[in-house]
Amino acid sequence: MTQNFIGDTIYVAKAYPAANTAAAFEALTWVQAKGHITLPQLGVSHSMIDIPDLATGFTDVVKGAGQGVDTTMTFREVDGDAGQADITQQADDNDGILCVKIVSGTGVDAGDGPAPVAGDKVQYAQGIAHSHQPNQGDNNSHKGFQVGFRQKKPTVNATEPA
Repeated sequence: MTQNFIGDTIYVAKAYPAANTAAAFEALTWVQAKGHITLPQLGVSHSMIDIPDLATGFTDVVKGAGQGVDTTMTFREVDGDAGQADITQQADDNDGILCVKIVSGTGVDAGDGPAPVAGDKVQYAQGIAHSHQPNQGDNNSHKGFQVGFRQKKPTVNATEPA
């Protein structure tokens, strides 16, 4: 089986979950955002704390505090798509509240990617949408936009519920 991202779909919600759990994320209202070109890269990055030592002449390091990564998601323009409208609205909003759900679906594809079915792999993340910009025009790109996404909490890996 080929391991790639073809067929992955993205859904968005304009609220935060009550807790950073799969069940709390599933209680949100999700809308598919169609036409994605680049999915957000979810994860956590850490500060590094340097510990210099004059006696050894070497600087040791320990892992510091973590923070959600700041990533970009890119879309081609799909006229009238509610998910794209939600993303751009939140990126332009002062608060930018946004959750994303990335699904590796195995269900029937009705033209917008495979539908999620129970047991499919899912990633949830909550954060801030920001920096809405139109895609740069050139001879090999689509009209559309990109939006920054900064995670607030660690990614929740789960499966699509029944």
